[in-house]
Amino acid sequence: MIRQILPIVVAACIAPCFAAEGWLTDMDAAKKEAAEQKKDLMIEFTGSDWCPPCMQLRANVFSKPDFQKEAQKNFVLLELDYPRSKEQSAEVKAANQKLAEQYGVTGFPTVVFADASGKPFGGFVGGRPREDVMKAMQDALKNKEALQAAEAEVAKASTDEARAVALMEVFKLAPKDYVDNFYGDVKAEIKKLDKDDKSGLKAADAHADQLKKEQKEVQDYLAGKMTANTTPAEALQVVKSYPNRDKLLPETQQELLMMEFGTFLNSTGDVDGAVLILDKVAELKPGTEAGQQAPRIKAGILANKDRIKAQIEAAKKAQNK
Repeated sequence: MIRQILPIVVAACIAPCFAAEGWLTDMDAAKKEAAEQKKDLMIEFTGSDWCPPCMQLRANVFSKPDFQKEAQKNFVLLELDYPRSKEQSAEVKAANQKLAEQYGVTGFPTVVFADASGKPFGGFVGGRPREDVMKAMQDALKNKEALQAAEAEVAKASTDEARAVALMEVFKLAPKDYVDNFYGDVKAEIKKLDKDDKSGLKAADAHADQLKKEQKEVQDYLAGKMTANTTPAEALQVVKSYPNRDKLLPETQQELLMMEFGTFLNSTGDVDGAVLILDKVAELKPGTEAGQQAPRIKAGILANKDRIKAQIEAAKKAQNK
């Protein structure tokens, strides 16, 4: 009887650490293996049973033996899953959720290339064909080499000024999505050494703090003025009456203008007038997310002008019944 039970017990202990063949599912086990084999980590954050791009990436790339053979030359493969139907223990759910927060995961699939300690040096978000995944992998490895060279220059620096310059090179090479959680010490030391803020990091942080403050104030203001029953026309007036809009940061003004665009279009059906609002968004600060989105939205609504008008009119009629 013991002989029959033992293999089952062993299998039960081992199985939770593995996903598809070649992929681990436990971060600590992956880090240990990476350290022992002097390899890096390739971490896939996935929704294996509900996310179409995740399933396609797994079927077309990650499950293929030729891909795994190539990837495993440099990486230990780790799958962190966030399923909706598949059974998963409370411990695994909690551990994976903590890792998603640590790595700032906001979409699936997210792939992170990191050293054996888990510190990222590259990655991408979204499904990709094999060729693009391989390119991303090679780009990440090149960036790791550049980071290591920059870190070596930091160690050589003999003055505070030289050290600040060398640290800034590390900061520039660090993947931007992971700076705060994984390169915060680099950023903090630069700010300490760079008393005249030649790097601009102090000014950038002050800007980010002000933007965060303004965005919260906007959210609080709108929440206090609107309800689920607020009509688009009423919402438009609330947005337009926000106090001292012209004194806000460009990004906050863009946020309000995008709200104005939506409420204006839905309440009036005036596509041409809505386009003028989008033009204001783009003019304020073209390089922001809103500044880049506005021209694309404009092109889309102009290409579908009649259909959009008809949809808005139909929605109004339905609301009035």
